[in-house]
Amino acid sequence: MTPVAAPPRVLLLAHDLRSPGTEELARTVSEVLAPAEREHVLRKRLAADRTRTLIGRWLARRAAARIVGAPWTTLCTGQRLGGQPYVVGRPQLSLSIAHSGRYALAAVALGARVGVDTEQVARVTRLPDDAFLGPAERAALHAVPQDEERRAALWVLKEAAAKLTGQGLRAGLRSIGFECPGTRFPLVARTPYAAARFRAFRLPGGYVAAVGVSAGEPPREPVFVTPTGPVSSDRGTARPPSVR
Repeated sequence: MTPVAAPPRVLLLAHDLRSPGTEELARTVSEVLAPAEREHVLRKRLAADRTRTLIGRWLARRAAARIVGAPWTTLCTGQRLGGQPYVVGRPQLSLSIAHSGRYALAAVALGARVGVDTEQVARVTRLPDDAFLGPAERAALHAVPQDEERRAALWVLKEAAAKLTGQGLRAGLRSIGFECPGTRFPLVARTPYAAARFRAFRLPGGYVAAVGVSAGEPPREPVFVTPTGPVSSDRGTARPPSVR
């Protein structure tokens, strides 16, 4: 009998950077990084960018640790020449990190490729349509006027798809066409650009995020974690950022 392959598993974690203890956590994470990784973070000019990057790495390690059953402090992350992050010594894992403004997110998948992105709706609102939307997407949006959240969702979906494939944004966001047949968040989305399933969802405070996975089902929403809070079941409902 041919053995049946285990289904891929994906875990999506998020952290509200306004949570108490975030700066202390960032300093702790910096101390456990390998020298080369720490040097990469310290090159960032703004303190807020350094904090976001450190928390993103912490989330990535926590998600990977939950999947493989190891302490997060024993895992290391690296960055390939194209900028794609990975978990050192764990080739079976796919890793994607995103941070913008108030939030940092990390998705780790076992046995599948994964991509994640987040952005503030107001920032995408300021962008012209031709910066990232194709003709079909513009027509679909014009049928639902004033739907800025849905428009921003297309942005993060495209970014997540580019990260999942590892192709980056060389071809431009307009070349990544998405369809979102539903009307309510979380939005189920599809694209011919990548053989993967995608979802877009809201985050508190006017943000949206998206995650895609090349096999299995993407999470419906992230699991929020804090410096002192345990990672709850990845099948559970996301907790508000203030819950520990």
